[in-house]
Amino acid sequence: MSQHGSLRKFLPLAGAVAIWGGNWPVMKLGLAHMSPLWLAASRFGSAALISVLVLAVLGRLRLPTRQEWPLVAGVALLQMGAFTALALWALQYVAPGRASVIAYATSIWVIPLSSLILKERLSLGQWLATALSYAGIGVIVAPAFSPWQAHTVIGLVMLLGASFAWACNIIQLRANRHVRLGADMIPWQTAMATIPLAALAWMRDGAPVFLGDAQAWPLILYTGPLATALTFIVVLGMTQKLPPAATSIAMLCVPVIGLIVSSVVFHERISADLALGLALIAASVAASALATRLRRPLALRPS
Repeated sequence: MSQHGSLRKFLPLAGAVAIWGGNWPVMKLGLAHMSPLWLAASRFGSAALISVLVLAVLGRLRLPTRQEWPLVAGVALLQMGAFTALALWALQYVAPGRASVIAYATSIWVIPLSSLILKERLSLGQWLATALSYAGIGVIVAPAFSPWQAHTVIGLVMLLGASFAWACNIIQLRANRHVRLGADMIPWQTAMATIPLAALAWMRDGAPVFLGDAQAWPLILYTGPLATALTFIVVLGMTQKLPPAATSIAMLCVPVIGLIVSSVVFHERISADLALGLALIAASVAASALATRLRRPLALRPS
């Protein structure tokens, strides 16, 4: 394949990553018009509608199988519902660039949970990756404790909870590798995420009055149909074609883009601690990818 052909293969993933990176500042703007729960509910509700239409036109709309339903529920309630609700709530207290870095640092949970729950025999490189990711998160969250900033600490805890929810879903998917969820499951995942989010939003925040706000609709259309439905369809297709290392490194670009856009829109300063923390997390992704390629496990578990 020519060099231009190889680059063209990555363009859909690059576009999706750019949209996801820009989604963090957009979600921050959305909080000026609606509550975190309603923003999350409107994101997945609109994504459910557009994905149904797109997949129906493509002739790919179908119900999940009996084996797929538990994984569909896991993605809906953990990766989509819990992750987004916690992340949006945290955006009230933490700048979007910093928030995106913490929320996407799932490696701090995934590698230890793989060892504890899945009994995977981890390599030295994977343990090094975990240590680097912990160091990166530690550097990023440390300023909130000196001096103590209660609201910021609450926001950081929520972001760590969001990354933990996503990590739990990753472990669930890894434990069921024989079942692969395709893009045709997105309507059911987004719809299942919408129902509890909308119910909680109505009970806590009342009716969705923001639907009458013309300024809210462009933000909903970006976060839902564009940054959720269409990009998930693209990313799911690309992750099945590209090596896992390439996908992991591409996902690291999401918080980088979020930081850049946030620095322009919200004048968020890319401080030394934030840059160092991101560099350490990037190093952890690189170490994990390298360890996966080398495949030299330590005998941490009896065979």
